[in-house]
Amino acid sequence: MPTLKQLSIALGLLTSDQSPVPNEDGWVNYVWRVHAAQQCLDVEDGFCEIVQDKWDWKRPQYYSFSFRSDPETNSVTSRITLRNEDPEDDDQVCVVASFLNAAGQEVGIFYANWRALPGRSYTREAPIWLSTDVREIATVAVGTKQCDVKAKPDAENFYRIRLALNQR
Repeated sequence: MPTLKQLSIALGLLTSDQSPVPNEDGWVNYVWRVHAAQQCLDVEDGFCEIVQDKWDWKRPQYYSFSFRSDPETNSVTSRITLRNEDPEDDDQVCVVASFLNAAGQEVGIFYANWRALPGRSYTREAPIWLSTDVREIATVAVGTKQCDVKAKPDAENFYRIRLALNQR
């Protein structure tokens, strides 16, 4: 008989958008939301929110992902908000954002593993610098899952991809 965790993962994966590149990259058990990014590349002085969803389908625990690109510095700043409305449950939340060009090739990667305490909201920003022009970003695939504090395989995966992309 499957455990509650196994059932939760299975239900989340059933609702996931198709995102072959991140799945090929080794991101295991992430639920993906995939969105076109073109409308977000021209937003001046602000962030463009592309995803609002739950990281845990059975609890009132929400995240949002926004980003802002800067062609002058060739950077992308990701903004993540974690809103944990459950007064009893805390989680480690892993978030991956894969920035893809029009050919579906990954040109940038963002990864975070942040703690969400009961009844609290957090918003954090983090920049990445691409080795290709930020204007090439056509699609953003955002994946989330509950993870452990270290999430070593995910962290190693991020550093491997980041190195391959020559990303700072």
